[in-house]
Amino acid sequence: MSSFEWTSLQLEHELLSTISLVGEPVGASTLVHTVGKKYELSQATIGRKLMELDMKGYVQLEGRKGRILTEKGANRLSQLEKRIHQETLNSRLLEVLNVSGQKAMINVLVARRALEREIASLAAQRATPDHIELLRNSIEEQLEMLSENQIPYEGDREFHHLLALIARNDILMHAVQLVWDRSRELPATAFIRNSVGSKLVVDHQRIVDAIAEGSPEKAEQAMVDHINQMIEDVKRYYQLKQDSQSL
Repeated sequence: MSSFEWTSLQLEHELLSTISLVGEPVGASTLVHTVGKKYELSQATIGRKLMELDMKGYVQLEGRKGRILTEKGANRLSQLEKRIHQETLNSRLLEVLNVSGQKAMINVLVARRALEREIASLAAQRATPDHIELLRNSIEEQLEMLSENQIPYEGDREFHHLLALIARNDILMHAVQLVWDRSRELPATAFIRNSVGSKLVVDHQRIVDAIAEGSPEKAEQAMVDHINQMIEDVKRYYQLKQDSQSL
């Protein structure tokens, strides 16, 4: 996304958000004074953006009182909030990737592989039908986010946390929690996998299928394959990054 597109999205969000928060018709002069001043934009620029919102049906004029948010505008505001949150998180993750580096991320993943293979095995032995349903619901939510071009950072974290809970081993839970808490790679890995084109939820589905089958061996192998693929994706990401910098 270009800086111009990002600024335009922020401005649209700011205008819709301001109109929504006021709760009554908002005049153009008020928006020029608040939003325009914040972004150092002219009255003409704010006016053009408001006309655009009018034409798209996001806001509606209430006589001379000003504009109110329509139902369509409320839906658009919700979409913008999600998108801005995603873009902001992506920006922060890029900073994390630049600081942590490939070696640190792989070291964390190797530690996770040792712990989570045992967690998957125990989960296959101890999961109830309700647990399976929770895991499948988690996957459905991840797929829904991907269909909206969002990376399911929290869904990924929740999935692995659910597995640890299902395994019901306090020592393993404590150990893997330490690894998660001491690293910031969980969302960063999801970002990397999406960047290099990996199918984020496919590995999770294989793990759940093995657990539902009640096979500790298959669940353990599915988890090892999952984290091995994560390691390969990290290596690929940094290699592509290095190649692009050398051009």
